[in-house]
Amino acid sequence: MASSRRALACYQIDAFTGVAFAGNPAAVVLLPRAALPLSDSLRQQIAAEKNLSETAFVECSDGGSSDDFSVCTRFKLRWFTPAIEVPLCGHATLASAAAIFFEEANPARRLAFDTLSGELVVTRQADLLSMELPLIEATAAAVPPGMEPVVQAAVGQLAVEEVLYASPLKYLLIVLRGDGEATRQAFLSLQPNTQQLGDAHTGGALVGVIVSLQGDGERHDLYSRFFAPWAGIAEDPVTGSAHSILGAYWAKKTSKQQLRARQCSPRGGELILHVKRDEGRVVVAGQAVTVLTGHLLLPPA
Repeated sequence: MASSRRALACYQIDAFTGVAFAGNPAAVVLLPRAALPLSDSLRQQIAAEKNLSETAFVECSDGGSSDDFSVCTRFKLRWFTPAIEVPLCGHATLASAAAIFFEEANPARRLAFDTLSGELVVTRQADLLSMELPLIEATAAAVPPGMEPVVQAAVGQLAVEEVLYASPLKYLLIVLRGDGEATRQAFLSLQPNTQQLGDAHTGGALVGVIVSLQGDGERHDLYSRFFAPWAGIAEDPVTGSAHSILGAYWAKKTSKQQLRARQCSPRGGELILHVKRDEGRVVVAGQAVTVLTGHLLLPPA
């Protein structure tokens, strides 16, 4: 007799927002040992089925036999877009921690995640979640050849201050010139043609494009948007990993270690950054809201 379908706890959580239907949604799938091993191809199918910018897969890895997500404090974490596995995803890390803290009622104040980018730690203080990411410096010298069509497709005729590249994540950073209202409105109105942007580069050296602008200095120190057709994402609502680069860049430009950031996608998101340059880390903080709980039903093993 064929075994019955397997049911896995699954959540959809909006990260970097205090209200539902804003920020960046991520799916979080909790994997008990009985569900393992779960093949990479099946994980990719699940991510494509969820069709969110990222789906996170979380396993307990405390070293004991416990499968109880309300007790474990160390986990294995992987992230998949609808098209590929990615080495770092900030918002899905925050969402994973929110699922464990708030939905699985884990009383810990600190969770550690082992990932392709090393150990990532998320702490909580009331409803504010803070995670440490590696600080990544983008440089002009690292920009691969042939990026001019990408810049043109991303920002059109807007004035560009500089173009930088962060090789660990394969992100191109385009910083716009100017900080006036006209520049901000043009930045907010950007609508790159996804097909044209994707066709501007083969994608081998490029996963996503960050477009950034200095903030108004009152509510925000920096603004950003993120486009990643090479990863199957037209525009990412809020991109935690991009702020490991943006934190490094804008901390230098503004001489501030504490930065208030807004990602200006249609959904929008708010982030607080604390740059620890001596430690090579950046703390990215924000809220998260659960909008869907349920079970993912897998085919029989």
